[in-house]
Amino acid sequence: MDQHHTLQRFVLLGLLPAVWILLAALSSHAADISVKAELSSSQFPEDEAVLLTVNVQGARSAQPELPAADGLQFIYRGQSSQMQWINGKSSSSIVFTFLVQAEKPGKFTIPPIAVTVDGSSYTSNALNCTVVQARASGGSTGNKKGMQPPRGNNAPAARLRSSEAEKIGFMRIIPQKNKTYSGELVPFTIKAYFRQGMRITLRSEPRFIGENFILHSLDDKPEKGTELVNGTRYTTLTWTGALSAVKQGTFPLEVEMDAGLRVRVKQQRSGNPFGSPFFNDPFFNDFFAQYTEREVRMASPEKTITIMDLPTEGRPENFHEAIGTFSLAVAASPLDGKVGDPVTLKMVLSGTGNFDMVQVPELADTTNWKIYPATENLEEQGLDRGRKTFEQAIVPTSANLIAIGPVRFSYFDPDAGEYVTLSSNSIALHLQQSGTSTAAVPPPSPAGRQQSVLPGPSAGPANLAPLHPEPGRLVQTIAPLYQKTWFILLMLLGLACLVAALLLRLRHRKLKKNPGILRHKQVNRQLERHFRQMEQSIKTRDHHAFATHCRAAVRERLGELWQKRARAITLADLEERLEPDDPLLDIFRKLERCDYSREHLAQDSMARIMLTIQTELDKHS
Repeated sequence: MDQHHTLQRFVLLGLLPAVWILLAALSSHAADISVKAELSSSQFPEDEAVLLTVNVQGARSAQPELPAADGLQFIYRGQSSQMQWINGKSSSSIVFTFLVQAEKPGKFTIPPIAVTVDGSSYTSNALNCTVVQARASGGSTGNKKGMQPPRGNNAPAARLRSSEAEKIGFMRIIPQKNKTYSGELVPFTIKAYFRQGMRITLRSEPRFIGENFILHSLDDKPEKGTELVNGTRYTTLTWTGALSAVKQGTFPLEVEMDAGLRVRVKQQRSGNPFGSPFFNDPFFNDFFAQYTEREVRMASPEKTITIMDLPTEGRPENFHEAIGTFSLAVAASPLDGKVGDPVTLKMVLSGTGNFDMVQVPELADTTNWKIYPATENLEEQGLDRGRKTFEQAIVPTSANLIAIGPVRFSYFDPDAGEYVTLSSNSIALHLQQSGTSTAAVPPPSPAGRQQSVLPGPSAGPANLAPLHPEPGRLVQTIAPLYQKTWFILLMLLGLACLVAALLLRLRHRKLKKNPGILRHKQVNRQLERHFRQMEQSIKTRDHHAFATHCRAAVRERLGELWQKRARAITLADLEERLEPDDPLLDIFRKLERCDYSREHLAQDSMARIMLTIQTELDKHS
């Protein structure tokens, strides 16, 4: 009997924490959402743009506000979403991308960016950036861009002079068009020409000079061939890719590439002692020749390309930076159902353009519909050609709906220079009220009696009940509790909780045997509290509270290191144990001097003191 009670107690102790953990997980789902903003570079010239990404973790759909900062311009460039399922746990994230362009040099602060998720508002971290003056544009030789060190190779590479380039080779970049719109995907071809017989080793892939263009794709392996140019035969390497421009204006389009050149060393051949021309054969010259490696950088001639901004006149409200030519196909299923039953809307956009900016088409009329986030799948079919499929669940909320309204998608056609809106046809929908049925009821017999009809080749006995149009109450087969999946999972969860409790107990014992670890964690918590109070004191300009928490923070950390009570540490202890030039000692003296003289520190001085204390205490941790 005692064993039975012990077993029951064991099961209850395992189940109660499991239920508590499940409820806590459900209640804390909303708290898992985090928003982080990041710049691709914190320092950039005023004539170049950088990428700003806003990463929303834990959300399937979100709506960010356009960032705003004096002296900076922000251009929305699209979004991407990702969902993962790892070890039974799902995670989702959305990344929004913006281009940041400065109006003038200086230091700027991008304030926190607000993001709305399921009606709740979240904010990102603030960002600081420095904008320097525009770089001076140079020619084909001797300019700053051309003298950049090669990426991916530590050896210095020299630009080829014109005379050397004629002997070795040259490069060309050929864009499909010389006038394009900002954000438009432009295919291009890069060709590198090498004189036949040259020993060349590629050190890098072709890359753009400057940051006015974004590379979207480039062949992994170039296509090799031969061409005759001005009577000289060259070995050619051809890459194809696609690029887009960052901002409006006229900019040079140049590419460069690093290569290793094997140069033959000239040798002074001694006279042939045998007087025979046999040893002067070119075969022996090549066989015994010596080579040295030389790093070179090939660059294409500067080609000018004009970037135009998208027109504002006639821009549709549902336009989201899609540029190209597209076609739209829409299907839905199922079309027969009840109010509240989900309908899967499948939308396929195909054609040419910047598919990374293509977003889900929108219903023209969303009244009486509940719309869920869409999933997307991109099938690339070339440099700028593709097919993007969206699947979206929509739920009717009214029985009066008779059709799914038109689906609309807007894009900008660069060839026609105008906006185009695609609209699908309405799709007929057949909804029925909940509880009704479309099953046919057998008509009464001529004698006025109901006739029973059973499925099958023959009718059953006349005394059986007629068929019911609606199914009755379904009862599952009775199975033992220990065979039910949910019971097994719950027991495993309870066992996991017991193991976790055991590990926590072992950890507690370890901390008791090592009081230094526990003391270190306590000190860290105290430091966090003191730093929060310092920040509050700086905002309220409370000099006395700021000085009190500064001294307390220093005492907490040094007391841990010196195995001494924090309150017992005085200025004399700091002067005895610290170096004379230690910043903490100088700050401690300055704070005590201000207390005695009733001198008040400025806000910027208080902020510098706080930052210095954080840095120095991290060194002592």
